[in-house]
Amino acid sequence: MWAAIIILMVFITMFTLSYTTILATRRVGENIDNIHRAAEHIISTKMPPEDWLEKWKKKIESVKKKSNDAEKINELKLKARDDSLKKLSSLVKYFENSDLVADEETRKIILEELAEVDRLWKENWSEVEL
Repeated sequence: MWAAIIILMVFITMFTLSYTTILATRRVGENIDNIHRAAEHIISTKMPPEDWLEKWKKKIESVKKKSNDAEKINELKLKARDDSLKKLSSLVKYFENSDLVADEETRKIILEELAEVDRLWKENWSEVEL
């Protein structure tokens, strides 16, 4: 009887560890995919990904409906810019250190493109539609 209980506990433990490992691996893969998709979008459009701006657009829309306070709207746009620049900086750090880049020439091109976007967003954020 005790042997059956121990075998059952070992089985449950092994199943739980295996399932947790599978879920963690899937999550890491999804995160890497999201990072690469964001970089591809930014490089091709020179715009932040929609999911980066979503919460800021909602806040701005809410202010427009309630009071249309131009000062508050501009403040939210600046926060959206700062948040996007922070996320862009994280992307740069990822590509500086990632082993998931085809080669050093590709890494150099990606980093140059992202640096150009960083400069554009700092100078011309008003062109980003919020």
